[in-house]
Amino acid sequence: MEEYKITEKFLDDILTKTSRTLVGIVCKRFEILENKEDIKKSVKELIYENARNIKELIKSFNCGVEFKSKPKE
Repeated sequence: MEEYKITEKFLDDILTKTSRTLVGIVCKRFEILENKEDIKKSVKELIYENARNIKELIKSFNCGVEFKSKPKE
């Protein structure tokens, strides 16, 4: 198993950005889906997908690719 080293700031940035994105996507699913089972399946898959994305972002950061948020205008 490989060991990763990331900064606390990067971890905070990535979790803040991905959680906000996930909340927006999940809220949209609640708006467009009516069947509770469809909502449950969709939200479950979105959470797993988001976790995989976080894992890949951490791996990328560890390899020297940094996550940068847009500068505020």
